[in-house]
Amino acid sequence: ALRRVCYFYEQTNHYDECCRLQTDIDEIMKKKYGEESEKYISSLSLTGYYYEKYGNKDEALKTNIRELELIKKVYGEEHIKYIEQLDDLGAFYERMNNNEESIRLKIKRCEITKKVFGEESREYALSLTQLASPYSLSGNDTAAIRLGTKALEIKKKIVGDQSSEYAALLSDMGYYHLRAALYGRGGSFAEAIRYQKMAVDIWGKNAEEDEKKTASIYRSFFKSKYGMGLWVLAHFCALSGDSIEAAVKYQELGIEHEEAYRGCDIPYSDECWEILADDYIAAKQYDKGANLFKKIYDSKISELTDELAGLSNEERSKKWDNHFYNLKLPEVAYKCSSAGDTILAALAYNGLVLSKGFLLNSEFEIHNLIEQKGSSALKDRYYKLQRDRAKLDSLYQIPMKQRSINTDSLTKAITNDEHELTTLAFRLGDYIGNLAIDWTEIQKNLKADDAIAIEFVEIYDWNEKDFSFLAFVLKKGMKAPKFVKLFNWKDFNELKTDEYYKTSKLYNLVWKPLEKYLSGVENVYFSPCGKFHTIGIEYLPDESGKIFAEKFNVYRLSSTRELALERKQNPNKKAATYGGIKYDSDKGGGNVRGVATYLKGTKIESETVAKLLRSADYDVIALSDTIATEESFKNLSGSGLKILHIGTHGFYYAAENLENAGFSFFSDKQQSEEDKAMSCSGLLFAGANFALDTENRSALPEGDDGILTAKEISRLDFQGLDLVVLSACQTGLGEVTGEGVFGLQRGFKKAGAQTIIMSLWEVDDYATRLLMTEFFKGLTAGKTKREAFLSALNFVKAKNSDPKYWAAFVMVDGE
Repeated sequence: ALRRVCYFYEQTNHYDECCRLQTDIDEIMKKKYGEESEKYISSLSLTGYYYEKYGNKDEALKTNIRELELIKKVYGEEHIKYIEQLDDLGAFYERMNNNEESIRLKIKRCEITKKVFGEESREYALSLTQLASPYSLSGNDTAAIRLGTKALEIKKKIVGDQSSEYAALLSDMGYYHLRAALYGRGGSFAEAIRYQKMAVDIWGKNAEEDEKKTASIYRSFFKSKYGMGLWVLAHFCALSGDSIEAAVKYQELGIEHEEAYRGCDIPYSDECWEILADDYIAAKQYDKGANLFKKIYDSKISELTDELAGLSNEERSKKWDNHFYNLKLPEVAYKCSSAGDTILAALAYNGLVLSKGFLLNSEFEIHNLIEQKGSSALKDRYYKLQRDRAKLDSLYQIPMKQRSINTDSLTKAITNDEHELTTLAFRLGDYIGNLAIDWTEIQKNLKADDAIAIEFVEIYDWNEKDFSFLAFVLKKGMKAPKFVKLFNWKDFNELKTDEYYKTSKLYNLVWKPLEKYLSGVENVYFSPCGKFHTIGIEYLPDESGKIFAEKFNVYRLSSTRELALERKQNPNKKAATYGGIKYDSDKGGGNVRGVATYLKGTKIESETVAKLLRSADYDVIALSDTIATEESFKNLSGSGLKILHIGTHGFYYAAENLENAGFSFFSDKQQSEEDKAMSCSGLLFAGANFALDTENRSALPEGDDGILTAKEISRLDFQGLDLVVLSACQTGLGEVTGEGVFGLQRGFKKAGAQTIIMSLWEVDDYATRLLMTEFFKGLTAGKTKREAFLSALNFVKAKNSDPKYWAAFVMVDGE
């Protein structure tokens, strides 16, 4: 019964549960049959497999070594089981890139195989071939080719030189020559292709006989020998650089054969289709390449639901691969620029819009479906899940020995609840399919001819061997998005940071190449990527000294997808302000060092903001001094706030820096990669100095330590929060990924906030107070968020033109 459950977990990639159940199975087998029984040893084999699939390489290795020891003890070194386990363990080391240990084990296997089966046996030929593999991977091509040649001689004597077994060894020899050629170790592409052609010819002759041996049920999972051989041959030809036409020919033959072999079309997302599309492009058959990439894209979109629906957030994160969408498609569109292709430009734009914030948006879709169509019981279960996540976050934030609840048990309970809730949500609607917005929907929402949408992207330019920044632009009347190459990394790296806002050098790299499309434009909507997340590119000055945001109405967006979305307005005139927070505390009785200093200006600022909001009939919760606690902030969750203003210290550090400083609990190893990253940025509240003091924080209560991480914010309910103003230093920073910035911005976005004002570097206290005061004056006087923000920037700039006083603050997703 346990094994059946384990099987179902395996089918849904829940290898953590497979490991747990399989460990229980091992104990049962050991107790019932004994440690030296065949049943227990076979059970260990599965355990090692599951540990490796889960990513726990240490436990997988220990299990595999234990299995080898028991087999040796029970059967002896000359038994086939021991020989096979030597190879399995050697293959494991090979996968771990430990070729030295793999070679040692496989040499031992060769010696025993030769002794037991003889020098002219199939078993010995196989052991030679499998020893050649780690030699080839470690760069010893001479040894690999010598072993492969010897294996060929033996196999030829046993089965002849026209058997499929012999062809497999020929193909291996092709790989050895290919690796030597690719890495400049004296190999020959021509020799690699020659060996692979011989293998393909043999497999072609034997195709009918080979395929009779394969049950039809397996044909949808595995390529035929002949089809696979053609695919490999095409790959070899393409890598050689001189045989692109041949690569296309062999790839087409392989696909034609596979369709007949399987009795249906191969999924377009299959790897061979993508390689064929690349080969079409390389052969300048642009139409064929573009149309095939379109089929691949459509297939991948339809497969997303099947792959990701029903998974937890962490599992979706592990499963989701945005490489095709935010790297592959833009690279291909760039390669085809000379052909003026429109299909690939459109696909690349769609891919960028989908990939930026995909995981975040999928969570929104789940939440929206449950809110709009779910029963009250389903909603209650969802809110409980959010509370459990918040509880887990609090536990992670304190040392393991001080935790009152076992985090493993709570994590498993949360994961199980997520599985059930996401499955139920999918029954209410396709929450993943809804994320694929076509560029035409965004174009329709460009309200006038004077508007432009820009998606920035960073790709690797294989021709120039450097990373390049591109801009995909979209305007009314365009038949497809256009793209413009901006600059290479080497050009950017030549600039000094203090030149960004004081010279036109960076402007000339970012905006000048786009001037052709900016003619007649008033409104510019752009979505940053990579380094642009940390630079206020909207404030770059041109050669006349005029900044970009003075020449156009500029909107920084998390994705231009925002233009196609409808946002509900929050009718509640409810706000909260934080400022003048006292970070020292005497709780716990310890002597607290003043790590975080009191920010006097934030007290005046928050009081002014609260006064202005009240004058506009807002119900304002104003918190300062020692009552401005983390707990008070969390209590705002679900309160229907419309505006939130926070004046405090913000922080962002790399995980290793926090660990070196003694804050290892910020990056607990049990957390997902996203949660770890978001644990490294946050805001400080009352009493934070107690938590920051390494001598006293061991006595911290759970949940309210004064350090509010972005991860904790992400668990709160701020649906309807129209505006968050983070009047603190470095609140816009975080780990930059293809998804966006894993920091406070993502934390508030996950919680439901719409517009965020944040800073990119340490900000002058007085200048910040001026900017925030002017901003809220404008906002409460009836200006839009963007109008009020730009007016406030200009006010501060008039007081002091130095960009360090005003260019740190940016607005994201504001109108």
